[in-house]
Amino acid sequence: MADSTARQDPFDLDKVRDHREYTRALTQLIERGRREPWTALLSGTEAYVIAELLGQYAQLDPTAELSQLAAALASRLYSRLGA
Repeated sequence: MADSTARQDPFDLDKVRDHREYTRALTQLIERGRREPWTALLSGTEAYVIAELLGQYAQLDPTAELSQLAAALASRLYSRLGA
């Protein structure tokens, strides 16, 4: 049954069952992303806003796996932005 309005998930994140599995899936995507050619998809301002939001989220529960992943992503964004 092909429904053109059905949500498409090219990264298979719709198959995860809990936060721990979600964190593992995102970590694997990050590793995959490090090997892919770099393409600018966001403006510097958008990337900065996302880094700020990720950093704020990471501070909510710094020991949680998802928070640690958010902190790592925020750090990578800040690094690329030269901030």
